[in-house]
Amino acid sequence: MIRIIIIDDEILARIGIQTFLENKQNIAVQGTFSSSLDALVYLREQGPVDIVITDIEMPDMDGLILIKAVREENLSTGIIIVSCHDNFSYAREALELGADSYILKQEVTEEKLYSIIEKINAEKIIPRLAEKSGEVKTKWANEKGTQCFSYAVGVLSIHSAESMEASLLSGNVDRTMLIHLLENIVEKEGMGTFFSPYNKEMFILFQFPKQMEEAEKMELLRKNFSDLRQNVRLFINERLMIGCSRFFEELKEIRAYYQEGLELLSLDFYERESCFFMADRQQTERKISLALNVDSFLEPGWLEEFSRELNLFFDFYGSRQTDVESVKSDLFHQMNQFIYALAQKYSLAGQMILEFAVRMEGIMNAAGRSLLEHRLKADMAELSEELLKRLADDTMETVLQYIEAHICEQVPLTEAAAQSFMSVPHFCKKFKEYTGETYVKYINNRRVEKIKEYLDCGSCSLNEIAAEMNFQNMNYMIRLFKNVTGMTIREYKRTVIRNNKKPSK
Repeated sequence: MIRIIIIDDEILARIGIQTFLENKQNIAVQGTFSSSLDALVYLREQGPVDIVITDIEMPDMDGLILIKAVREENLSTGIIIVSCHDNFSYAREALELGADSYILKQEVTEEKLYSIIEKINAEKIIPRLAEKSGEVKTKWANEKGTQCFSYAVGVLSIHSAESMEASLLSGNVDRTMLIHLLENIVEKEGMGTFFSPYNKEMFILFQFPKQMEEAEKMELLRKNFSDLRQNVRLFINERLMIGCSRFFEELKEIRAYYQEGLELLSLDFYERESCFFMADRQQTERKISLALNVDSFLEPGWLEEFSRELNLFFDFYGSRQTDVESVKSDLFHQMNQFIYALAQKYSLAGQMILEFAVRMEGIMNAAGRSLLEHRLKADMAELSEELLKRLADDTMETVLQYIEAHICEQVPLTEAAAQSFMSVPHFCKKFKEYTGETYVKYINNRRVEKIKEYLDCGSCSLNEIAAEMNFQNMNYMIRLFKNVTGMTIREYKRTVIRNNKKPSK
C-alpha cells in the first residue's frame, strides 16, 4: 500500500484529488488537511508516510517551508506539489527543496497523477522498503554470522474483546494508526517486515538465521507476538491474534504460507482463550461420530449425554487443529441424519421435527465452539419439549409407534384399539381421520415397506422373510406385495438393481 496524505486549503481541491485516488487498490489516503501545520503535527505524531501531496500557497504555513521540514525530518519518501501557480520560480524552488513533481491544478487528471505516484513508488518507495528489509537481514547476519535465512508468515487479526465477531477498532485508533503502530514495533524490534495489503489481513514476514533450532524459532515467535500484544494493549482493548505458518526458506512461496497462517486464525473457534496459533497440526484420517440414539431421545438424561458427546467431539478435533469448516460440515450432516431418523420414528410429527433441521445451517455459523454448543443444546431441548407435548396431546401417535414396533407380528385391530382406550368402531374412525387410510390398508403398506427393507438388504430368501414377518406362507406374502405395489417381487428387485447401476450425477 502506498500511504498518502493530501494538504490543500481549498476543500474542492482536496476532494478532487482524494476522489482520483480512492479507487486505486494499492493506494491508501490516510488523511486530508486544510492546514500545513496540522499535517506536520500528524506526520510527527503518527510517523512517516510514502507520499505527501500539497499545495504551495496556504495561510498558516507556506508549502515550501512544509517541504523543507518534511525532508529534514524524513516524514515522507515522496512529495508532489499541486498548485495553481505557473510561475517557474515556485516550481524550481520546490524541486530544489526536495519535491519530486510539480503539477498545475488546471492540468491534473487521474491518469497523470497516478502515473507520477507510480513513478515515485518504483524509483523511491520500493527501493527504500528493500533497503529496510536488507538492514534487518544485515542485523541478523552481523549478530549470527550468516546471510542464510528461514521465514514464517504471521497473519494478524483484530477481534472484539467481548464477542467473537471481527472488530472495528474503537476509540481514537483507526486502522491506519494501528498499521503505523505495528509497523514501528516490528521495525524497532527487528522482527522482520510488516505488510498491510489492501482488503486483506495484515501480516509479518518473520526472519530467522537458517541454523537456528526450530524450538528456538518458535520461542522467539511467541516472544515477538507477546511484545506486539503488550504494545497494542496500550492503545486498544481488542484482541490481537496471530496465525503463524510453518518455517520456509524460499520467499517465492510466501503466498502459500500466508494462506496457511490465515487458515490457522480460524482455530480461535476451538479455544477462545488462545491468541497464538502455530502450524503444528496432527495428520489423522480418523473421524468420530456422536452417539445419537433416536430411541432414547425422550428419556431423562439424553441432553446430558448429548452435551458430553459434543465435548468429546470438539476436544478430539480441537486437539488436532482440524479445519473448522470441515468439522462443522461433519457435525451438520450428523445432526441432520439424526433429525431425519427422528422424523421417521415419530412419522406424524415429522413435519414439526424437520423444521428443526432447517435451523441447523444457522446454528453452524456460530463463531465459537461454546456458542455453537449452547445453541445446539438449546435447540435439542426445545425439540424434545415440543415432541413430548405433541405425543401427550395425541394418543394416536402412541398407537402408531406400537404398530411400528410390532410390524413383523400380527397386530389385531382389537389390540390396536386397546392401546388407544377406544372402542373398535371409534378407533377405526379416528385412525382413518388421522392417517387417511383404513387400519388394514395402513398395516399392509407398512408390512410391504418392511419387506422392501429385507429385499434391499439382499441377505434373506423369500421363505426367510415370510417366516421373519409371520406370514402364513411365502405365496401369501408375494400376493400381498403385488396387490400393494402393483409389481411382483422379481420386478421390484430388477428395478432396484437398475437404479443402483445408474451413475450418480
